Amino acid sequence: MTDIGSISAVASTTDVLDSANNLLTSHRKLLTYVRNSQRAHRRQLRALATAPSDLANFPLIDSPEPSPVHSPPSSPQLAHRTRPQRQDLHPAKRARVARYANYVPEEETIRNDYSQRYVDSGEWPQNRVLGAEPSRRFEEYPKQQRLLGLKKESVDAHATPPFFLPFSHLSSLHHQKFDVILLDPPFSSSFGWDDLQALPVPSLAADPSFVFMWVGSGAGEGLERGREVLAKWGYRRCEDVVWVKTNNTTNRGPGTDPPTTSLLTRTKQHCLMGIRGTVRRSTDSWFVHCNVDTDVIIWEGDTADPMRKPPEMYTLIENFCLGTRRLELFGRARSSLRRGWVTVL
Repeated sequence: MTDIGSISAVASTTDVLDSANNLLTSHRKLLTYVRNSQRAHRRQLRALATAPSDLANFPLIDSPEPSPVHSPPSSPQLAHRTRPQRQDLHPAKRARVARYANYVPEEETIRNDYSQRYVDSGEWPQNRVLGAEPSRRFEEYPKQQRLLGLKKESVDAHATPPFFLPFSHLSSLHHQKFDVILLDPPFSSSFGWDDLQALPVPSLAADPSFVFMWVGSGAGEGLERGREVLAKWGYRRCEDVVWVKTNNTTNRGPGTDPPTTSLLTRTKQHCLMGIRGTVRRSTDSWFVHCNVDTDVIIWEGDTADPMRKPPEMYTLIENFCLGTRRLELFGRARSSLRRGWVTVL
């Protein structure tokens, strides 16, 4: 048996060496073919006749007029200037000149100078997003609009009257389990991340359940610490909802935004979404309805309460999570009380 095994091993090694030699031979032939082809191409290029000298004496074509150095003002706060009619342009271009103030026919482009608009007027780019209001968002999608209408009717039909209690009575809910928990932590010198982590969220959460937690604009450690707190509570982060603020009514002109230590002007707030337990899109349609809303909310904000978060967040949660046990921590008596929710003030 030993001699037969040795003979098989030698035969196998010989086969591998023969295969490697054949591969090297094929590779050598390929390299030779490539080199010969390159030499042939070079010989053909050298044999080409040079361009006639008369071509160098042809007159140069006049260059078009340069584009304006500065973009025409397009902000509604700036004075509007009437542009002269350009009869030399194609009708389609003339229409674009009349419609878009920053259209340059010679460039054949429409420049979106949102950064320049912000510098000149203090207006944030998201102010120009069309259909940002929930009532207008699906005007061109009647099926989606009808679906959201049906969901609202279903939520209203099964919603209980609003219930609230002070934060000092939070322990009275320890026997209750909630399908979704919404938090807007009131960070201050007396309330930090450690205090937030110490909340009895794990004992209040059902399995499965979701948590939505606002963590700030992204400056500092909000996003990182928020993920850590979710993990301590037994949740894993699955989404990040972003509130993009507008300043249609609060804009005071260029250079009037509050000073900040960040590199860019921050106009958004993040809400981390965590999931506890196992929820599958394909089998758990009784509990979740996916892809009804997007992860971006555009809202002006509340001038009477600058710390208030978008009311649309409640609708987003109700559209997504079909569970009817909803809890909000650190709510506001003036704006947070809502049918179907338990609010801790």
